[in-house]
Formats: sequence, C-alpha cells, structure tokens
Amino acid sequence: MPHLVEDTPTAGHSHLVGSPPLLSRLIDRIIRFISVTAHLSWLVLIVVIISNVVLRYVLADSSVALEEWQWHLYGYGFMVGIAYCLVEDQHVRVDVLSEHWSPRRRAWVDLLAMFILVMPFAFVIARDSIPFVEFSHQLNEVSRSPGGLSHRWIIKAVIPFSMALVFLAALSRALLMIKIILESPSVQKGTPNV
Repeated sequence: MPHLVEDTPTAGHSHLVGSPPLLSRLIDRIIRFISVTAHLSWLVLIVVIISNVVLRYVLADSSVALEEWQWHLYGYGFMVGIAYCLVEDQHVRVDVLSEHWSPRRRAWVDLLAMFILVMPFAFVIARDSIPFVEFSHQLNEVSRSPGGLSHRWIIKAVIPFSMALVFLAALSRALLMIKIILESPSVQKGTPNV
C-alpha cells in the first residue's frame, strides 16, 4: 500500500537499514489500510460542510443531521489518524535534545515512551470506553436535537477502536525500537550506548 504521507526519514532514525520486525510490518500494514478510511473521511467532511453551507446560506434551510455528521467525521478522522501518525513517525515531538543523542539513546527514549506512556494510556481509554459504548447501544441512544442522528453508539465506538489502533501502533514502534537497540553498536564492548 502506498504511503499517504510524503516519505521522509523517520525522525531520529534515518540510519535504519533493513526491514522492521515481521509483526511490526504486519501491524503497520493493518493500520495503514484502516487509515485510508480516515483520510477519505476528510474528503466526505468537505462535501458535508459545503452542503451544509449551501443549504443554510443559499436555500435558507438547515439540517441538524448534517451538522452532527461534521463533528462525527471530524472525530473519526482525527481519532484514527493518531495511530497513522504514530506508525509513520509523523507525530509531534520536541527534537531540541534528541537531535544530539545517539540513535541508540533515541531508541531507548522512544521505547520507554511507548511502554510507559502511550500503551498504558491507550489501553485504559479503550478499556474504560467499552462500557460507555455498550450503554449507548443498550439505550439505542439518539441525538438530543430534533432531526439529529440516531445510533450514537457507532460514533462512540470509535473511541475504543482508535485507542486499540494506537496501542497496536505503539507496540509496532516498540518492536522497531527493540530491534534498533539490539542492532546498534555500543561505544565500548559490553557498555551500553545510552
């Protein structure tokens, strides 16, 4: 599958030669495939916004459902896009310090960030949002606004779904960092280059 972001060397890991571990490549492919739907949601969002503007300012009418679709599409694109950014190493980071670090040290920092921050965060949010979705489904929750959308549980299900993708993306990234750490030469034999 082609990359949807311009190919650039991964931040701080331009020295990477060879391929990532098999599991990491598999996870990345799955996330890239799912992310295509997130990218397409932005195009649909543009059509919905233009339709809403034309409906309101040209035809002097409005649609609550279209307004809610805007927020739902934005939420889906953003939430699923987080995992894509992590897989493509296009997420926001502060490189003021890390640009002077060795590749091995950068890999250690990324590995610790994945295990200590990203994976626990994604796991807790995914786990705790499942009852939220189930409750919405049991209630057959609809919009409170007249003319709004029904089946609110579908958009709420994006929360655990996207956090599961973020967890998998962090796992993939961690596996890649482990490979870098294991394959990076040490400064002195027996001394880790951290």
